[in-house]
Amino acid sequence: MKKQLLVVILAAIGMAMELMAAPAKLTPRTLSPAPATVKSNVATGTPTRVKSAVTPAKSVETPAKPAVIIAEPTQATERSAGGVGMTIKAGTLGSGLEATVGVNDYLGFRFGVNMMSAGSSMERDEGTIKTDMDWLSYSALVDLHVFGGGFRVSGGALINKNKFKMNADLTESVTLDDQDYYLSDLSGQVTFNELAPYVGIGYGNAVGADGRWHFACDFGVMFQGEPKVEASATASDSALQPAVNDALNREVAKIQDDASVFQFYPVISVGVSYRF
Repeated sequence: MKKQLLVVILAAIGMAMELMAAPAKLTPRTLSPAPATVKSNVATGTPTRVKSAVTPAKSVETPAKPAVIIAEPTQATERSAGGVGMTIKAGTLGSGLEATVGVNDYLGFRFGVNMMSAGSSMERDEGTIKTDMDWLSYSALVDLHVFGGGFRVSGGALINKNKFKMNADLTESVTLDDQDYYLSDLSGQVTFNELAPYVGIGYGNAVGADGRWHFACDFGVMFQGEPKVEASATASDSALQPAVNDALNREVAKIQDDASVFQFYPVISVGVSYRF
């Protein structure tokens, strides 16, 4: 019995020395196994190694976080000029209303109407002279925005129905071609070529991309041709009617020559536009 006990003690001392001689190896996130216990086989007297009850811990893998993709906001596409706009304006052709149809930043079409009416009455020695100015025109223009902005070069034509009218209510004689005549009535008018080309420059694009409201102005020339002067008179004495007609025609020719400088009519206007 003592001999068997001595064998068990010696075996335990030997195993302890072996464990002390071999340095322990550490692994991250693992548990080292517990040292095996030794029990003796009483029957044989041979020490038996017993497996540790503690099993090595398995490495724990941290799951990867899913990648988060943040989409950068895209910039809105810049709006180009185009669409339909309306312009209210005033100028030397009168008050006007225009519709603009834009094709792109560089090209547009304008269609408009202009009108103005004014009259006056003058008291003279011969009687009362009444004058009326009836301005009416329709325009069709092409706008070239050469820099893609507000500045434009315009060209086109107007249907020109502008006219002056005069009517005299006479109480005294009237001098025609250096002769005095008594007339029961005297009237006249000045008209222009109905088709009048136009060229000019201006600023403003009623369908511009920089907002809905825009300023507009135009500076140009309408080629209306030489004014046409017409007049008629009725002599108080019918016997003098041929002489009155001749004298009146000579007076009209003089006025026609003086009016030839008005074949170029300046067109200036300012207004405000709205894009739909």
